Amino acid sequence: MRKMKLLCLLPILCLSACSKNSYIGTYEFRLGKTDGSHFGISVVLKGDTYVKDDKPTDYKKMTLSAEVGDDFSLSKLIESYEEEYPIITILLSGLIDKLNDVHEINGYYSVTQIKNDNYGYRLNIGSDFINDFLRENYPEIFEEFDFDIDPNMIEKFACAYVDNKILTFQIPVSLLDLQQQLVWYGYYVDPNGAIPYTQLDLSVMPGAKDEYRYGTHPAIEKDEKGKVVKDEITTVNQLYKYTFSHTILYHDGLALGSFVSELNSSNQQVLYFKPFDSSMSPTDVTGYVYVKDAVGEFDTKKNIKFSFAPNSNEVSVTYNHQEGKDEGFADADGTQFTFNELMQKPFIFRDFHDVKVGLTKN
Repeated sequence: MRKMKLLCLLPILCLSACSKNSYIGTYEFRLGKTDGSHFGISVVLKGDTYVKDDKPTDYKKMTLSAEVGDDFSLSKLIESYEEEYPIITILLSGLIDKLNDVHEINGYYSVTQIKNDNYGYRLNIGSDFINDFLRENYPEIFEEFDFDIDPNMIEKFACAYVDNKILTFQIPVSLLDLQQQLVWYGYYVDPNGAIPYTQLDLSVMPGAKDEYRYGTHPAIEKDEKGKVVKDEITTVNQLYKYTFSHTILYHDGLALGSFVSELNSSNQQVLYFKPFDSSMSPTDVTGYVYVKDAVGEFDTKKNIKFSFAPNSNEVSVTYNHQEGKDEGFADADGTQFTFNELMQKPFIFRDFHDVKVGLTKN
């Protein structure tokens, strides 16, 4: 009887063994008709081992190809900027011609054990396309730079999942949403900020850790009475309030640190300062800030001098006990400030929006 039970399991075991290859195939997505506005994308997951630098890897081969109408063509996009920026055509015309000859992009993938209940197992994907393209067409550039697009890079921008029928790409819907997604993944990018790039410490951030974080979103949970018991968005904003602040102290053009203001128990604004350099001595601090001018732009320099309250980031200044737009303080030199003119709107982390593009298996 025991042997019979084991024999009954053989078909299931065979199916499990074969399932590793069930993802192999062609997945396609098409939008629009076959006119100038149509768009189609095709991904082929293969069973062949991907070889790099003449050595086999743990990845399998994949190819990606796209079919686009004239409305989506790179040439047409470049032409739209030609009159305003004629140098673009000069710099990119040769590149566009070469890219128009590319019909598919070679890459590689592996199926991870990280499962999404709706979309299947996450893929690690990468490509040597840019390196191969530059090596062939612009060898002088390839000698200077490495443009390897590996899975560690791609997962910051897009996630891919696969089940037996559909390959799904999860992609941010805008550059702002990509910026928010990167914060959740530990990278704060602020091109207009005093510090354009900051790597955040994921070990202190809420949410899933390591590879399990990619593809997830910050969670907000409520109890049965509707009370918020878990708010990972607020936690991130509180953890990195100084990093997200745009109210910066400068000295000789160098950004020294950032200010935040919060209400205390008496409902008064309290000013806090945190140096970017943790070794900076918390005694008297001097520099300048940018305050709001007559038209509401933060373009006016104003000198400021202050010290810290004992064992705190709180700024020791003389508050004026006014209300509304007149609430403010005097610094150590008696210079008057209002919070309205000083505090610039910080970056605010929020949940980000993405779109799921499903490619159906043929």
